[in-house]
Amino acid sequence: MPSRASGGVCRLVLLLPFLLTLGGRLAAADPASDQNLSRDDEIAELKRELSTVVDEVEKLRAQVAAPEQSYELEPKNGFGPAAAKIYSISKGISIGGYVEGHYGFRDLGDARQDNEVNLDREVLYLGYKFNDWLAWNSEIEFENATTEVDGSVTVEFSTLDFLYRPELNARVGVLLLPMGIINEVHEPPFYYSTFKPQVETAIIPTTWSDYGVGLFGRIGEQLSYRVYLVEGLNAQGFDSGGIREGRQGSSNALGNDLAFVGRLEWEPLSGLSVGTSYYQGNSGQNQKIDVSGSDLKMPKAPVSIWELHSIYRWQALTFRALYAQSHVGNAGELSALFSEAGHDAPVISRRMLGGYGEVAYDVMPLFKPGSEMTLEPFFRWEYLDTQNNVASGFVADRMFKQRVYVPGIQFKPIPNVVLKLDYRNVDDFAGKVGDQVDFGFGLVF
Repeated sequence: MPSRASGGVCRLVLLLPFLLTLGGRLAAADPASDQNLSRDDEIAELKRELSTVVDEVEKLRAQVAAPEQSYELEPKNGFGPAAAKIYSISKGISIGGYVEGHYGFRDLGDARQDNEVNLDREVLYLGYKFNDWLAWNSEIEFENATTEVDGSVTVEFSTLDFLYRPELNARVGVLLLPMGIINEVHEPPFYYSTFKPQVETAIIPTTWSDYGVGLFGRIGEQLSYRVYLVEGLNAQGFDSGGIREGRQGSSNALGNDLAFVGRLEWEPLSGLSVGTSYYQGNSGQNQKIDVSGSDLKMPKAPVSIWELHSIYRWQALTFRALYAQSHVGNAGELSALFSEAGHDAPVISRRMLGGYGEVAYDVMPLFKPGSEMTLEPFFRWEYLDTQNNVASGFVADRMFKQRVYVPGIQFKPIPNVVLKLDYRNVDDFAGKVGDQVDFGFGLVF
């Protein structure tokens, strides 16, 4: 079956002879002609035919082109500002994306590491609005510039939305889990520092997406929600640093254990939002693991994560704060099983916790009032511990108890483009992590 685009091209080819004929008739029109049609009737007929051509060209443009759409830089329905463009059009194709890269200066003391240059990711948002109630949206990520070494191509999300009414909508596909501040809004101009907060990569394993189904909506002007049923984590990926490697990403993922995740966001005042989210599900996935030639069944390993967050913006000031905890059931059994199976002896903690606060202030109005440019010095303080409560008989690795200090500055020549410079100091209570300075850039379109 031919595509709509190819069908549109065929229609344009078929229209060309008619357009040429119509042009000839317009050029040869004789005001004094007394043939079949009067002068006024002929002009009216030409106008009608021209109107038909204009309609056909508009239909063709919608089918084979992706016209530029104006949109506000605001997140919506659980997507970042660029990803949310799909909701600003009435019908047709939506194309957007983002790019980010960095140059990193590393100082790890005795274990010195080379400086690093990397195009971290180049992302394409592709969506299609079928009508006013049905829309598909997706994010395709190209990571680390190539797939030959450590790079990858990943579908971060791919959702089909059924837009019933503002209060109640349905969604199915690969979903961004609605947890924390960064996981859904992870476009580089909309978070501070070159890299995401450590708490939102270790305690909440951002960026995190799973296959699932759920509901979302907005109740009035102040309250929004999202509730999903998704595939569970895979406990075989857990380690001393947390549950991050237990993400499955919907690639041949195990679905024996499912999970629930929900989020509430309240905006009581202009510029202020307060939210919370909760995740609950088993992660054993009914698997067996080889221990000395015997297949031993993994425990259910229930995982719960909860977090509280707030964002406040007033004039040039921005403040963000988040606190999160992750809990893993049967953590001692998992640690013992992994050790017996010949893993790198990770210690899985029963509780992991962390939080951060950051503040930024736009000083550009002091130098250039009324400009769309921004210049924001910022500072973030983080505390996290992925070994906070290990089972009896195991020793916590103090390397994973950290205080992180990140001062920096970011400049936006326009709201879509950002340049970042920041310094990251980590106190890990074990003296194994050094300082780093990173220069990054990012953009959305």
